[in-house]
Amino acid sequence: MPQQSEVISHADDWTGVSDRTARRRLQNRLAQRTWRKKQHQTRHFDHQSNSHPNREPQDPDSIVVQLTRFFEERFLPGRGCCLALPGAQPRLIQFAQQAYQDYMLVSPRPAVLQTLVQINVLNALGRNAAALGITMASLCAEDTLSPFNHTGPFRPDDPTPPPSLQPTALQMAVHHHPWIDLFPLPEMRDSFLRICGSAEEDDLCVDLVDVEESDREKPNLVVWGDHSDPWAWEATVPFLRKWGWVVRDCRTLLDSTNYWREKRGEKRLIFDV
Repeated sequence: MPQQSEVISHADDWTGVSDRTARRRLQNRLAQRTWRKKQHQTRHFDHQSNSHPNREPQDPDSIVVQLTRFFEERFLPGRGCCLALPGAQPRLIQFAQQAYQDYMLVSPRPAVLQTLVQINVLNALGRNAAALGITMASLCAEDTLSPFNHTGPFRPDDPTPPPSLQPTALQMAVHHHPWIDLFPLPEMRDSFLRICGSAEEDDLCVDLVDVEESDREKPNLVVWGDHSDPWAWEATVPFLRKWGWVVRDCRTLLDSTNYWREKRGEKRLIFDV
């Protein structure tokens, strides 16, 4: 029972107490202790939010505000959008808010780690889309063409993407959906383009973009830093098992994967290239 976790001494333990009045008195004492602890945590959360501007939930850089805007304002209903499913956006916003509160209360839940990793990837892709001037409405439309496939004069207000997101010759030549443009690894984008238009492309897109509320590790990527930094991205082992044949020529992704594995004290992966 939750109250039993508040037992400090044997005198507080009501289990085994046969007298009903004495047992109720001990239970009430523990209930009050639990209530006071929750009140303290709530005050601590409010104090942390007010005393640390970078942790203020209303801060524009707050992960909750980012995700709320990302889901509510940028993603619009349309074919091809994994977040257009009924109830998907509110569930993910609620999840992000709960994860943020857990972080502020120093009470992480390991069971939700995989979902949080997927949301972080989605957030990184949304930021890269903004850097490229790609709208969420176009990403959610199945028949959208990459802006790099459009011909026309350069406009002064066109965004200048960071070097890692600038198009390759293959991106300029092959007509494709803009979801491929969002990854800051040129070699990987070219590898994705080589399966463009196939059933494998649809499956790959779902693995990388869809958010599944599960504690199992998906075949996807992980982002550890700046969304446009190629060395901030890591491929999970399930991803390499399933899609290694697609990314085997992506040297930067493979090297960055081993970099992050070594930082965690894990063994380097040996790639059959």
